[in-house]
Amino acid sequence: METVHEIRSLFTSSAFALIPLIAVGAAFVWALWKPRPLDTIPTIGPSGPLSSYISAVQFMFRGREMLQEGYQRFYSGGIFKVPILDRWMVVLVGKKLSDELRSAPEDAFSLDQALVDMLHLDFVFGKKVYLNPIHTTLMKTRMTKAIGALTPDMYDECIQAFEQHMPLTDGKEWKAVPCLATARQVSTIVNNRIVVGYPLCRDPEYINLNLRFIIDMFQLRMMFCLIPRFMEPIVGRLATNIPSQIRLGMRLMKPVLDERVKILEDSDGDWSALPNDMLSWLMASVPKDETLDTMTRRVLGVNVAAIHTISHTFTHSLFYLAANQELIPVIRKEVEKAVAEDGWTKTAMGKLYILDSFLKEVLRFNGAQAWSLNRIALKDFTFSDGTFIPEGTSVAACATPVHMDPSVYPDPEAFDAYRFYKMMERDGEANQHLVVKTSLEYLPFGHGSHACPGRFFAANQLKLMIGHLLLNYDIELETPGVVPEQVWFEAAVLPHQTANVLYRKRQT
Repeated sequence: METVHEIRSLFTSSAFALIPLIAVGAAFVWALWKPRPLDTIPTIGPSGPLSSYISAVQFMFRGREMLQEGYQRFYSGGIFKVPILDRWMVVLVGKKLSDELRSAPEDAFSLDQALVDMLHLDFVFGKKVYLNPIHTTLMKTRMTKAIGALTPDMYDECIQAFEQHMPLTDGKEWKAVPCLATARQVSTIVNNRIVVGYPLCRDPEYINLNLRFIIDMFQLRMMFCLIPRFMEPIVGRLATNIPSQIRLGMRLMKPVLDERVKILEDSDGDWSALPNDMLSWLMASVPKDETLDTMTRRVLGVNVAAIHTISHTFTHSLFYLAANQELIPVIRKEVEKAVAEDGWTKTAMGKLYILDSFLKEVLRFNGAQAWSLNRIALKDFTFSDGTFIPEGTSVAACATPVHMDPSVYPDPEAFDAYRFYKMMERDGEANQHLVVKTSLEYLPFGHGSHACPGRFFAANQLKLMIGHLLLNYDIELETPGVVPEQVWFEAAVLPHQTANVLYRKRQT
């Protein structure tokens, strides 16, 4: 039988053995519950170190409602935060604070770093590309200036793409196609006529590569949210399709680049001998040590930026047009008149004020994100209301709640295709109300110096595609008059993923 001394000795040794465990547990608890710089910012949803992860999952499916709740709570101007899987997002309410974010110096808040951090562009595109984004500069400069020259080629591709994916017959029967999938194919073909040119823009393998690459980027982001930062390169190489997609892109791009190099050699370096497109501009602009790998990543990056916005907006637009049949003859008449005067040109597309108003209303309801002006703090910053933002914090401004604010847009829940057209007539200044015009009250393309550089090109392409469709097709929905419900994921709004649109050859 154990003596009292033996029992006491056992207890003492066990207690000493527990001390390190108690210390580790205490440190863990302190790490979880210790005060943090963002703790003073109000939270939508649970804010505890563990419960906030439940809230982050809720945000995946209730993002719009949570942002709307924050907007209403701080309507007079304020700041709140919401959790997403790998970070807190601080969200600003009101024009004053939003304008402070927009106009903050580049060394305080960075859009580029926010995109790198959120979308893991360092892994997807490599540091050589994202630290020297020549393709983005070309979108702001060469592409915007070349819209007029490129429009005829884009329309030529538009005809071919619709014939391929929505072929017409002389019958009156309706045919059904999946709207989003078709929009992605058509918009990618048309867009790539001025990115890589013919014939690669029609190569099914190349088209599907670009569409799949966007999905792979999203899956990569969700995967990287769940692992430590130091593991990202290993997991990215072993568990994602990005490396194999880059290799496929290189294989498809190499013959085109080789051919263009030969054209240059045969023309004694005359760059005008090359096609007028993004690929040629890149060849003339990138450093001499640029590789096939980085050139491929740049082209894929241009497509990621363009295809997502254009295909989604085109899908939303077809749903609203098919649900509101009374709009179709009005916009048809406008397109017919403009094309009769100027052909399928940038000049003609610039005369489509009703269609422009319609597109702007579509984006008011369906901007890509419910927030805008996304930035990351490069250093500590304090807003005018005294809110302290530590370095490394992700920050954005409300967008969809502003678009649905009755003090900004009367009767905001009603879709009014003429809303901005009426503003043009009222003010006598159409340019101030065009879809490409940004403001703190209209944020689908951001605002200020970092507003989307491709918005002029996107608007022109959308008008070409919709104009061609309406002049040659009738469209309808499987449930007439009912717009298929949009899909929200986190702060992103997506068109219905599988809804069909019915079409036939234009009957009137």
